[in-house]
This record gives sequence, C-alpha cells and structure tokens, in this order.
Amino acid sequence: MADLSWITGGFISFLNGSISSLSHSFTNLTAGGNQTLLISIAVIIIVAAILALIMRSLKQELILAYIIAGLIIGPLVLGLVKNTSLIAALAEIGIAFLLFVAGLEISSQKLKETSSAFVAGLIQIIVIGAATFFISMALGFGKIEAFYLALIIAFSSTIIVVKLLSDSRELNTLHARIAISILVLQDFVAIIALATLSSHYTNTFIILAIMKLALIALIAFFLNKTILNGVFKFASSSTELLFLVSIAFVFLFAALAYVLSLSIVIGAFIAGVALANLPYKAEIESKIKPLRDFFVIIFFVSLGTWLTSFDISKNALIFIIFLVLVIFVKPFITALVVRIFGYKTRTSILTGLGICQISEFSLILALQGLILGVLSQATFNTIVLIAIITMALTPYLLKISSLIHSKSASLFSFLDNMPVYREDIGHRTSTKKTILLFGCHRMGTIFLKALSKLKENIFVIDYNPEIIRALTKQGISCVYGDSSNTEVMEQIRMRDVNIAISTIPKIEDNTLLIRMLRQTNPSIFILATAEKIHDALMLYEIGADYVILPHVISGEKSLDIIKEVEKFSRDKGKFTKMKEEHIQYLEDLHRFLY
Repeated sequence: MADLSWITGGFISFLNGSISSLSHSFTNLTAGGNQTLLISIAVIIIVAAILALIMRSLKQELILAYIIAGLIIGPLVLGLVKNTSLIAALAEIGIAFLLFVAGLEISSQKLKETSSAFVAGLIQIIVIGAATFFISMALGFGKIEAFYLALIIAFSSTIIVVKLLSDSRELNTLHARIAISILVLQDFVAIIALATLSSHYTNTFIILAIMKLALIALIAFFLNKTILNGVFKFASSSTELLFLVSIAFVFLFAALAYVLSLSIVIGAFIAGVALANLPYKAEIESKIKPLRDFFVIIFFVSLGTWLTSFDISKNALIFIIFLVLVIFVKPFITALVVRIFGYKTRTSILTGLGICQISEFSLILALQGLILGVLSQATFNTIVLIAIITMALTPYLLKISSLIHSKSASLFSFLDNMPVYREDIGHRTSTKKTILLFGCHRMGTIFLKALSKLKENIFVIDYNPEIIRALTKQGISCVYGDSSNTEVMEQIRMRDVNIAISTIPKIEDNTLLIRMLRQTNPSIFILATAEKIHDALMLYEIGADYVILPHVISGEKSLDIIKEVEKFSRDKGKFTKMKEEHIQYLEDLHRFLY
C-alpha cells in the first residue's frame, strides 16, 4: 500500500497556513485604521449569525451560539478580533440596556414586596463567599487571592437571568422578582468590591458609594414626581420621539453614575425603576428591545474572547470544585435561605436555579485581580471557562426547572413545618368550581369579564402576584402558581371541572397541561392558546378541543374593522362613535382587573 503520509501532511500544512493567513488578514483589518469598529462588529455579527442559525436548526439555545462565536473569533482559536477593550465597552452598554428593561419591570411597590429578598441575598453572599474562601485556602491559595475567589463565585449574572426571564415572559413572577432583588444587591456589593479592591481604596469609600447611590435614587424620585409623566406623555405622540427620549433618559442616568464613579449599569437600572410606574412603559420596552438585543449579543460574544487558554490540567481540581460550588451548592443555599424566609419550596428552588452561574462582575473582578497580580493567568482562564460553562448551562436548567423541583423538593422536607407566610396569596370560595382559567392577563381578562356572571364557579391560576391580589379584592377564587406546580393543581377537584381555558402562549406548558387534564378528567373541554400555526396543530394532536391563535384572530378582527371603515368613510361620525366605544371597552377591561 502506498505511503500517503506526505499527502495528509501537506493537507494539514495547507490548512494551517490558510487559517494563519485568514487570521492575519482579519487581524490587520481589526487592529487599526478608521474602520476598526466597523470590521470588529461585522466579524462578531456575521459569525454569531451563522452559528445562531445552526443552533436554531438543532433546537438549541442561542446564548450557546454567541459564546461559541466568541471562542472562535477570540485568541483561543482564530484571533480575528484583537481590540477586546472595544468589545468590552460595547458589552457594558448591553448590560446597561438589559438592566434598564429589568428596572421597568421592578416598580418601587414590587421591590417593597420582595424586600426580604435583599436580606436573603446578603446571607447567600456571606455563606457562599465564606465557603469558597475556606475551600480556596485549603487548596493553597493566599488570603487575598482566596478573598477574590470568594467574591467571584458568590456573584451571579444579572444579564443572563433577566434575559432568560424576559424571553420566557416570566419577569412578573414571584421567583423572578426575588431573584432580581438578590441580583441587584449582588451588583451593588460587586461595585463596592471593585472599588474597594482597587489601588484607589480609601476607608470612606463605602459611605461615599452609598451616598452617591442615594443621590441618584433621589434625583430619579424627584423627576418621577415632577416632570417625567408630562415629558413622556408628550413624547408618546410620536414613536420616534418616544424612542429618542427613552434612550436619552437611559444615558442621562448612566452618565450621572459614571460622573459619580459608579457603574453605568446601576444608573441604567435606576432609570428603568423611575419609569416603571408610567403608563408608557410597555411602549418604551418594545422600542428599546431591538437595541438592547444587539448589545447583549455583543456581551455574550465577548465572553468567548476572554478565554486565552484551554489548558486547565494544572487547575483541574480547582475547576471541578468551583464548578460544583456554582452549579449545585450556590442554588441549594439560595433556595434554602429563600425557603427559610417564608416562601414555598417551588418558588425557592426556581429562585436558586436562576442564579447557578457566575456574574459579569465576577469576570471584571477576575480581570482586575489578574492586572494587579493577585490572580495567575491559569486561575483567570479557569474562572472564564467556568463562566462560559455555567452561563451556557443556565437556560437548559431553567427549561427543566419543573423536573428539578420534583426531584429535589425532598431535600427541603425538613422545613415542611415552617410557615409559608410571604407567599400566602389567593382566595377561594366554597362554591363548586367548573371553569379553570390559566393566566388572567390580557386575553384572560377578556374571558373573565365575559364570564363575570359565573365568577363563583371560576378558579384562576396565575403567576403574577399583582393579578392574584386584584382578583382577591373582587372575590374571585384564585391562587398564585402555574400548571406545572403540583401543589397548586392538588387544590382543584378536577372531576368537577367542565371547561379549562389556557391563555399561556408557551407550547411546552400547554402540552404538559393538556396531558395532565386529559389524564385526570378525560371529558373536560380544553381551550388552549398558541402563537404559531404548527404549535396549534400540535396541541390539537395531543388533545386540545379548540386552539386560539391571537394573531390570526386579531387579523380577522382587523379585517372586519377595515370593512366598517369603508362603510363609514362618508360618515366619520359613526366611525368616531365606534372608536369611542372601543376606548370605553378597553378602560372597562383595565378597571375590571385593576
């Protein structure tokens, strides 16, 4: 047989030479010149888009595609983007926009409702930080290095949690509010740590940082009570103007935070909270979302560019121990603390699952430690690798949260005798319940209003505490939770139920719900909701009696309105009357719930 080694050797040499040439060409483009920013962003977006298409075809999370894109274009593989400081700056803007949107969902009343979560978050930081510190000391690290590692492992990623909760439309759930409250506290502690551990540390810094934060909050409060409502009411008349004013408000507070030597992301978050009580927050969020998504993609790609070496053989034990701390110990401790503070086991476990990664601030701390010579390059690479793995793993863990809850709830059985006094919301009358309504916001409110004469026979399940409180005031039987919560479903006598209505848009939740309902009551009439036609067809296959597609129905209704417009084109008075009737209907619908 002929020796073909020279062929394979030549091919490998050609491949290596091609990759080296390609990398050199891109390096020349991205390392200098007036088009540095344009070329760097072009490389990031193109590679991220290609990988996102591949991941979507494989039905995987897009976050994973962005991180892999960063690894490919970063120094670990091709080294196409050299200006990592530029990418880091863009990533920080992405974090600021994400926290602004999170702030829109966290009004002062909502923060007050979960104020206990701040204390729980402080306990979580202390416990995880102390455990990491002593483990690091046992592994041979010095005290200062161990302190850095303790903070790095204790913090979790606000940007990951908020993005995932926002994408799954769960920002209004109780476990989301608790998690975000904990993360806000972590971010504040992280900012203090960043300044405290720098070379410019002074003993008065902590007091000054608190005063600066209070000053920004007071300015936001003052603007909220004086001019914000009027300014945004005027701006709302133009989509373009509303977008511009919203962006300006974000940058105003980001710049204010920067001037006061605080992180711009804290300023952006406070800006969001200041606008949270305005009636225009939904429109503001919809206008900001595309810009936010662009910068967030830059952030996830930037993660991969931070990894300069994949050789962790020297730190294999450290890597495994820290990974276990982040993925298993931190969620368990967080869930335990939240449960002790009076929340249900399920809420506690979901809160813990949301923070099973390390933070973007952890990476900044690690980089600062590397620059100051406290952390070695090998330790830094290990931390970055842990960040990449845990951030990529988080969406998958949240997807199977119900399964994890069912398998791990027994770990908290020793706390069964502790009261659940912070989540005891809901109301129930003794009347037999024949109609189940899953999800009462928007479309659910329409159903509830139409069935108001039968309200004694309706039982509502919703995971928004505000909606549950509103329903309780009206004497409508309701409970906080969702269809995957067995504790909630056990409260219902399923054999008495004739009709089940689900306004939940997620195909996974509806699939589980339909199968559960069919198993417990085969004769029940099930009306479900879907966002896509193929999802509707799938729900029909597994047992739904009727599936509502809101977009299809809204299109049909719009067609009817167009026909009315044509009919009334010569008599605008009749169309004005129809418009006024619609406005009155919307106001009545809003008042019905709130």
